[in-house]
Amino acid sequence: MNAVGDLLPLLPSGTRLLVGPGSTAVRSVRGVVGTPDQVGRSLAPGDDVVVLLTPVDRADARFDVLLRRASAAGTTLLVVDGALELGPGTTTLADRLGVAVLATPDPWATSVRLHELIGTGMGPAARAALDASRVALDAGPELDDLFARLDRSLGHPVRFLDASGLALRGAAVDDAARAVLVRRAGTSDVLTAEGVDETLVAIPVGTGIGPRAWLAVGLSVPIAAEQQVVASALQVAAVAVGHRLLLTRLDDERDARYRMAMLDELRAADGVPAPQLVQRTIAAGWRLDAWHVGARVVARQGVDLVALRQQVDAAVRAEGLDAVVVEQADGWVLWLSEPDEPGREAVADIAGRLRRAQNTLRTTVETNVGVGSLQAGPAGLVRTLGEAGDAARLAASRPESGHFVHVDRLGLAQLLLAWTQTDTFLPASRQLLAPLERGGGALLTTLAAYLDAESSIAETAAVLGVHRNTVSDRIARVERLLGVDLSDPETRLALHLATRARAGDGG
Repeated sequence: MNAVGDLLPLLPSGTRLLVGPGSTAVRSVRGVVGTPDQVGRSLAPGDDVVVLLTPVDRADARFDVLLRRASAAGTTLLVVDGALELGPGTTTLADRLGVAVLATPDPWATSVRLHELIGTGMGPAARAALDASRVALDAGPELDDLFARLDRSLGHPVRFLDASGLALRGAAVDDAARAVLVRRAGTSDVLTAEGVDETLVAIPVGTGIGPRAWLAVGLSVPIAAEQQVVASALQVAAVAVGHRLLLTRLDDERDARYRMAMLDELRAADGVPAPQLVQRTIAAGWRLDAWHVGARVVARQGVDLVALRQQVDAAVRAEGLDAVVVEQADGWVLWLSEPDEPGREAVADIAGRLRRAQNTLRTTVETNVGVGSLQAGPAGLVRTLGEAGDAARLAASRPESGHFVHVDRLGLAQLLLAWTQTDTFLPASRQLLAPLERGGGALLTTLAAYLDAESSIAETAAVLGVHRNTVSDRIARVERLLGVDLSDPETRLALHLATRARAGDGG
């Protein structure tokens, strides 16, 4: 049973209730051609809605007769041409008889629409399914084109939701309806979820791989026939969407394998990539002959890495960073390349933006993020990505830092503690201690002796055969050059490991 007030928003634009209560209930509809007098004589019990397909003259006094005959036949709603204006006497009569009158600019379209809304047959749903199939055939390969055509065909905006009910396209779904989608994630049937302001009609979209999604339409008026029509169209559209998603996924997986293989070749090239590899990186938009800052993003739970790559890329780009993103076994690597060497402040700004991107991703996936130091050239790209990977491993045990570690000068000293079993330990040691090797290496020698002497100025002076003030001055210069605080036990340990590694390397 449907009320006139519920049906009104679904009828052709410009349709208005001239007289009568909006709560008037209607169950059947009949379109009639003729004058009011002719229509009145043809009325029969059970004609709840009568649509006059012939324009009615506003001065036609026989309309009052039609109202009386409609009341006698049990007709609750008359639909007339939009030009009709009722006089006060006719309005009073309609109110007293309990017959509502709708005026519409298109009686024929209104009649068809009413049949669809209150009819019990499968014709409207079948037509909607046929229309959706035509739309799917005519639309291009892109989902945006398909969705736009479906919007026009259905007369409702189509929403595309992920498995949890998060809106990927269209308006968000309220929490009540979203909870139903999550609870019924395994269903293969039409799902209707009652939200706060709408009834959501949702159809699962299967891709054959990965988590499913939903196609949905929100209806402000929950009319059964309208839900049936929408569901029929969405079921056909879901097949077309799933097919496009499958093709897109296969393309994405192929591209991911290509990017991963190319990066593996670059790592294996030991800083000297072959010309053919360089040509492929150029075609992929990678700039090798540049300054690089690498990052490693490790997912802390199992996720669809290929599907989430676009979200990682979008989160980084939202921070104004133009990065290359490549899938890995447990997450992604990414890097930024600049033709000119960025200053320390610029590198720190990049790290800050990457931290904000990590925060954005938390709504989808929790991650450990490591950021490498600034490096140059093909070998430098491999090096900064290696540092970033080790930093991400360290970040896994650093909840106090938001599971984020940046290999800056101070961070590198801390990171050495986690690098003693990696092939990046020695290069990191060299980089950290490089500022101390100028001037004959006296500062590096003093630091090594000072740490071996357990930070004793007097013992260091005795070992080196210099004055205590000389040792003090040199240690102060070491702290300034490295940007470290030697009163910190963790920093002292890291530097001690680094100096021992350099000594063992013959450096």
